[in-house]
Amino acid sequence: MIDWNQPVAQGYWRNARGDLIREQNVSGVDRDTDAAVRRIHAFGAALSGEMYRFRVHTLDDIYQLLDRVVERYGTKLGGRKGNVQISTFDGRLKVLLAQADVIDVGPEIHAAQALVEECVDEWSTRGNLKLRALVDQAFKPDATGRLSVTHLLRLRRIVIDDDKWRQVQAAIGDALRPSGRAEYIRLYRRADPAHPWEQVPLHLAAVRPPAEPADGEPEAQLERRVRSAIEQAQRAGLSRDAVRDVVRGAIPRRRPGPRAAAPAAGDGQALAEPGQDGEAS
Repeated sequence: MIDWNQPVAQGYWRNARGDLIREQNVSGVDRDTDAAVRRIHAFGAALSGEMYRFRVHTLDDIYQLLDRVVERYGTKLGGRKGNVQISTFDGRLKVLLAQADVIDVGPEIHAAQALVEECVDEWSTRGNLKLRALVDQAFKPDATGRLSVTHLLRLRRIVIDDDKWRQVQAAIGDALRPSGRAEYIRLYRRADPAHPWEQVPLHLAAVRPPAEPADGEPEAQLERRVRSAIEQAQRAGLSRDAVRDVVRGAIPRRRPGPRAAAPAAGDGQALAEPGQDGEAS
């Protein structure tokens, strides 16, 4: 049995079947692709670790604040089972901790589906095409094989004066059961209290370039960032050159300022803000 965690003998590469291939027989395209994927994974692993630490520290900060409020005033801001919303004193930054039940679909759903099919077959002569579409949507699994709780609840809310349909509603209700709670952290900001809130995107599809760090950014913060990037790259087994690339990426780049001898630029217009991306979910 192949131990994929063991290093490969020098001068060889291991392919996806576990075969050892002489280094000179690995094509340039395969080498380039391998290096790119490992680089991306090194950055991604470091980012994933940062996101996990952000989540843990954020939840700790919120719950410790709640405990302090209870201790000082005998009250609380929202409760461990509800949503919590806190903002800065000037009303320009806000943190929302939203909580929701995680709903699983139990085996009762198979009885509900059989009853629904019987109802639709019996009522087919009445032209219930819209109902058929809702049924098909509710019992169509997604790519992971799971049924949509939203679609099932939408079907259950339909009111039909029929005993069998009431059995369908009961079976769907019995099939949907909470299996835990999910916590969602959302950050908001605005220029001033007269402006609407803008959500700070926390997923890759919506992120924007960060603001440049101040000149007085603590050296320790930069050191931690570089050290974390090096550790992730080394764990990924990157070459020395690839590790250098990862380190360069961990160091924030600053836009070059105007030269001392250069005249004042243009009419003093500020740079345009980047376009608005979609809200994070």
